[in-house]
Amino acid sequence: MEGLRVTDIGVIGGAGYVGLVTGVGLAALGHRVIAEDIDQRRLEMLRAGKSAVYEDGLEAILGELIEMDQISFTDDLSETVRGSEVLFIAVGTPSLADGAADLSAVISVAEQLRDEIDRYTVIVVKSTVPVGTIEVVNDVLSQKLREREDFDVVSNPEFLREGSGLIDFFSPSRVIVGSRSERALAVLREIYEPLLSGRVVVDVPWIDSSREIPYVETDSTSAQLTKYAANAYLATRISFINEIAGISEKVGGNIGDIVYGLGLDPRIGPGYLNPGIGFGGPCLDKDLRALITVAGENSYDPVMFNGVVRRNELQLQEVMNKITGALGSSLYQRRIALLGLAFKEGTNDVRYSLSVRLYRALRDQGASVVGHDLLAVQEAKELEPELEASVDVTEVLAGAEVVVVLNSEPSYADIDWSAAGAGGHPPHVIDTRGILAAGALEAAGITFDVLGSR
Repeated sequence: MEGLRVTDIGVIGGAGYVGLVTGVGLAALGHRVIAEDIDQRRLEMLRAGKSAVYEDGLEAILGELIEMDQISFTDDLSETVRGSEVLFIAVGTPSLADGAADLSAVISVAEQLRDEIDRYTVIVVKSTVPVGTIEVVNDVLSQKLREREDFDVVSNPEFLREGSGLIDFFSPSRVIVGSRSERALAVLREIYEPLLSGRVVVDVPWIDSSREIPYVETDSTSAQLTKYAANAYLATRISFINEIAGISEKVGGNIGDIVYGLGLDPRIGPGYLNPGIGFGGPCLDKDLRALITVAGENSYDPVMFNGVVRRNELQLQEVMNKITGALGSSLYQRRIALLGLAFKEGTNDVRYSLSVRLYRALRDQGASVVGHDLLAVQEAKELEPELEASVDVTEVLAGAEVVVVLNSEPSYADIDWSAAGAGGHPPHVIDTRGILAAGALEAAGITFDVLGSR
């Protein structure tokens, strides 16, 4: 693009969710991107324009970028370093047994970069990492290289929601960059300038050149903590409304009306106020536990956040209680259908899915469990080979004694419940998301529970 500098960028961990969305996004801004990863299967798919990560619109944009030579894929880290002025680290940081973030992949990458970098390189930590990690990366690199002369490390946390990650990249609520190096900050400003001015090299429906995107420059500690604070707050809202739903159910309230009334308050708003089975997925639980660990390491007692985690753990038991309430204490060989295997609708990600945790709990009690999902059946079967699962909801509902709706997949609101009860033995339905039409269930002679409503 005329007037804008094209940067050679490497994305380490570029076949994973964050790395892929970031790499595709940066390439669409006109930069030349090398996406590096060790997952050979995913790399081969990506070279063919296919993605193991489901994201609406991703493959179409990816295909265009590959044809334009804006993005390439490799397993060669040395090649990536040699060909890049800026390196984005987007490797995983899963939870350890004690709740701390596992930084082994980040440290391993830093050790490899220490031996490969031979010119000034800006290293951007995109992975969600706790306070202190930037200093660790600095220490590793400084064993052979000189900070400010050979490298700078920048914190640039991602705020990508699975299922709408491209929207979040091209139309972000904010971009946060953390560093004390003006040289590094200037490099990041150049990289993001096309985004801020609304200029891309392929057709991106979500970019709006008339909208001003907040661009925040701060120190690395504040940047890292902003990411954790955001996820902790969202997790807190979910546990809050789940606790309100539990009280509402006990006293005879209607949680739908309560949520609506809460959301009308401009100080509160409607977001993340839908009761359900709790928060799962690869981010909220992991990041909240890591923040709790950081607080403890710094002699601070995070009382509220511990309560948020505890409520989330109890929420699964609430659903189990409803199942045993419908079927009795013995679940042996009772057929139970779970609708929604991914941790949320619109994604094929089953990592840390509470639906999978519920399946395991039911399986361990001898239940015959069958699952449905439009996008995540293959991924669920890879994770749990014994799980019976299908994309055909009619097949999943056949013979089910209990049906549990676990995410807000829109098609679940259109299920023909008259067919489900046609054999004279209609299932008991547990709607954890409040998305089903009560009238249609009643017309089919189906008993049902809605979390938060008696």
